[in-house]
Amino acid sequence: MQPGRPTVSTMIALAGPAAPMAALSLPLIIYLPEFFSNALGLNLALVGLMFTVVRLADLAFDPFVGGLMDRTMTRFGQFRPWLAIGVPVVIAGTVMLFMAERGAGAIRLSVGLALGYAGYSIVNLAQMGLGTELTSDYRQRSRVFAWWQAFNGLGLVLVLMLPVVLPLMFGEKIAQDGGFTVRTMGWFVVVTLPLTALMCIARVRENPVARTSHVASLADYRSLLSLSSTRLLLVAQILVGMAGGIASAVFIFFFTMIKHVPREYVGVQFLVLTFASMSSAVLWSWLANRIGKHRALIVGCLLYSAYLLMLFAMPPGHLLIFYALALPGGVAAASFDMLPRAMMADVSDEDRLASRHDRLGMLFALLTVTIKLGQAVSIGIVYFLLDLLGFHANSATANSSSALMGVSALFTLVPLSLYVLAALTASRYTLTPARHREILMKLGEAE
Repeated sequence: MQPGRPTVSTMIALAGPAAPMAALSLPLIIYLPEFFSNALGLNLALVGLMFTVVRLADLAFDPFVGGLMDRTMTRFGQFRPWLAIGVPVVIAGTVMLFMAERGAGAIRLSVGLALGYAGYSIVNLAQMGLGTELTSDYRQRSRVFAWWQAFNGLGLVLVLMLPVVLPLMFGEKIAQDGGFTVRTMGWFVVVTLPLTALMCIARVRENPVARTSHVASLADYRSLLSLSSTRLLLVAQILVGMAGGIASAVFIFFFTMIKHVPREYVGVQFLVLTFASMSSAVLWSWLANRIGKHRALIVGCLLYSAYLLMLFAMPPGHLLIFYALALPGGVAAASFDMLPRAMMADVSDEDRLASRHDRLGMLFALLTVTIKLGQAVSIGIVYFLLDLLGFHANSATANSSSALMGVSALFTLVPLSLYVLAALTASRYTLTPARHREILMKLGEAE
């Protein structure tokens, strides 16, 4: 690892692939299930089953590929070869999913999902590894992952703008065709990912010093959890993931049925929130370097808790307040994306000192699995509770006041409590800037 200050051009090259990868991840959640069930005519239950099965299998893939990355030593580097491998896998999955025509069956959907999720994991883990290798400096890592966050937000903004821009460019009739919108999103990923990945591979250099290779095992993953820094970061992340997953599962019900926001305006608020998140990356980088990454994460959790509390108190039908609150919400949400990744980069140094092994890929795989697991578990919890409350998703008038209050609590009060618990967990995190400098000195990598 290099202790110096990466140039802006290097950090932009590193962060570039985050934009197409973000543009891939959002349609996988929002647009593709509806596209395959409605536009292509697949059975809705079958579509849901395929997405669930492949998503669960994806949880096991991240630790597997993370272990392989830690065993990789080539003259081209440790992570750049994996980035090159991941790009065609993503493209193959994107073509199978986004370019599908009517008559495509469950096999094409399942294979496309498997390729898409696998490619996403490979590219994301390789990019996180390169970001960590770029510098060992505590402060510079905040800058590196702030650039990643900015490009991640840019990809979300661009893909969210497509349904808005396409009617203006091609007319309402063709743009409202779900297949046209989805194919355009797919072409965005297919064109931009190879270009940004090529820039990243060409511009970002890895440390030429060979690391100790080892065979990853379940014992390795257990030993990673022996570090309190790893445990606390993963617990905080799973709490944040559960909070976000619970809120996401009911956000349409909350805004349309309880706050009386027209459905078409809900997406615009999400666009504002995403733009605020993208724009605030530099703020979190500055704050993390002033007070420490874990304290900045605490601030982000508490700020988002305040945002949820304000939404709970928001008078129904007040669109101005609805849009205004998206700004602090988006700013706070940026901290959940970038800071845990920057913190895990520091944890990898602590683990190297303790184990004398480079297990960076495994650590980021654990972080990724934790994020996915928190979101996956939360969906099952939410729908179980909604059923207990007697909630009817297709009619606001058929719901009792207790059912609607339950939806309101699930969107605001329950996630708020989880974010506070995440902040309390992060407060026990001891890998401070001073402690990290001490670790680098022992590793012989301090400036």
